[in-house]
Amino acid sequence: MSRKIHFVDQTIRDAQQSLWGLLMSTDMITPIAPVMDEIGYHEIATNGSNGFVVEIRYYDTDPWERIRLLAKLMPNTPIRGSFMTAALASFDVDTPRDVIDLWIKNQVVNGVKSFWVCDYQTDMERFYYFAKTVKDLGARCVPSLMYSESPYHTPELWAKRTKLLVEAGDMIDAIYIEDASGVLTPDKAYEFVSTVKANSNGIPIEFHSHCNSGLAPLCYLEAVKAGADILHTAVAPLANGTSLPAIQNILKNVRHMGYQTDINDEALETVTAHFTKVAQENGFPIGVPEEYDLFHFEHQVPGGMMTNLKRQLAEMKMEDRLDEFLTEIVQVRKDLGYPIMATPYSQVVGTQAVENVMQGERYKKILDQTVKYVMGHYGEVVGPIDEGLMERIKTSPETQKLLNWTPEGRGKPLSVLRDEIGHAYDDDEFLLRVLIPGLTARPGTGKNPRQTRPTPKTKQQGLPIGGFSSIPNAFAIDVDGETFNVKITPLDDDGQGSASESMGSAKPREISPGAVLAPMAGLVVSVDAEKGQAVCKGDLLAKTEAMKMIREVLAPHDGTVSDIYVQVGDMIDAEDPLIVVEQKDE
Repeated sequence: MSRKIHFVDQTIRDAQQSLWGLLMSTDMITPIAPVMDEIGYHEIATNGSNGFVVEIRYYDTDPWERIRLLAKLMPNTPIRGSFMTAALASFDVDTPRDVIDLWIKNQVVNGVKSFWVCDYQTDMERFYYFAKTVKDLGARCVPSLMYSESPYHTPELWAKRTKLLVEAGDMIDAIYIEDASGVLTPDKAYEFVSTVKANSNGIPIEFHSHCNSGLAPLCYLEAVKAGADILHTAVAPLANGTSLPAIQNILKNVRHMGYQTDINDEALETVTAHFTKVAQENGFPIGVPEEYDLFHFEHQVPGGMMTNLKRQLAEMKMEDRLDEFLTEIVQVRKDLGYPIMATPYSQVVGTQAVENVMQGERYKKILDQTVKYVMGHYGEVVGPIDEGLMERIKTSPETQKLLNWTPEGRGKPLSVLRDEIGHAYDDDEFLLRVLIPGLTARPGTGKNPRQTRPTPKTKQQGLPIGGFSSIPNAFAIDVDGETFNVKITPLDDDGQGSASESMGSAKPREISPGAVLAPMAGLVVSVDAEKGQAVCKGDLLAKTEAMKMIREVLAPHDGTVSDIYVQVGDMIDAEDPLIVVEQKDE
């Protein structure tokens, strides 16, 4: 009897992140969910923590309710959630362990039956701890091996990391091979899957790749030949482009190769027609095959990040600057020892590259997360760190303070957090308030301000390419579906940005002398100064979350805080005035 191939559906998770920026609302899914349940999928993936943020900020809907509805409407198909072992949604690495533990438990309570572990398992102690939580709850645990191209990502490394996972024994249910950047070629896909299979001790192998280079459909066939058991795909309207291959194409080919499946073609076509209609009614793009691009194998920017970067640059009429930004990513990745270009590493690389371009000088400002990565807090560094960058980190006063940093927040008890946030909230709302500091009200009550949903552009115009020192007016980058503008100038005709609405106090249009401006769009997570307070140059004024990284806002000079325009929870645009520090008279 021929081998059976199973499918995990990524239509309402990774596919819509890659093509639609996670902007698929619950109402776009629930009418067709019962038919999705009839298709015969192995599992259906749904939003993780960053998708939760998008659901709240754009639709003010309750993400937990989405999971409950999906579990009710699709009783025959397990819902797959996700978690990271060191963070909830931001890409720092000191989220309290108790919070992540509760996050996992609350997903199971609401209907999740399987988990993709979004880290790449170099810290096995953390992985074992949370894998045990998952298994104790009766859910499936599927850790990932992320493919990457570099001189240091070799078959020997993949064999070593596979063996580390196998040591977890019955705590894992499958090994999830992911190529988020879409840089596998058919021959390398066969080699990679064969290496993992040979060292997996019979554990099922899942295969997930993106179509950025146009080669993913071919890679899937080679992965099956090499022993992959479960394939990740999407329905045709949300496939291709920077998304995953279409299940229709892969299904046809694996059947032609003699493999069996459980897929119900009639139900599949009904679901395909539904999401085609959703795309047409909402102005969302329908995926088309990408052309082969050699440069993609150098920068390796993953699907969702690339899609949103292109779209936002086009809206700013600066799409001709794309290669400049990507070239800087190539250099930063090399300097950092070739980290994998996937969450959270792609965010560290991408954010530092943006900072370099903004500053007009490489590493003039080194971000905290870059230092933490170099010091090993994000896991094993595969390749050598650039000597010049390391020397700069060791000698710069701004970065020296992080050389002995430890993630003390991981040990904070849940009881302390509840004291800080409040005891009036159930687990659903408590976790959302940890996820989004300053959340106004429980999502779904209509009391939370909503960001304006981006409108797709059909006509794109470019500007001439400038040099490295010619800093662009704006950059935008996607972080798991959230688009953050970097160094924004006014977007519309009246000189105001249109990306978001403030969640707090109104900010003035006139910029007062001494005003400290937001360097990037994002969220205010703390205000650390008070009106009337005397401050010295370099003192901490506030912290913002931009591109899921925490950034400190420091006093630019000695003086007195004369006004504060923001509060915790405010969503800000780049160059918004935050705090006024009246300069001390000489």
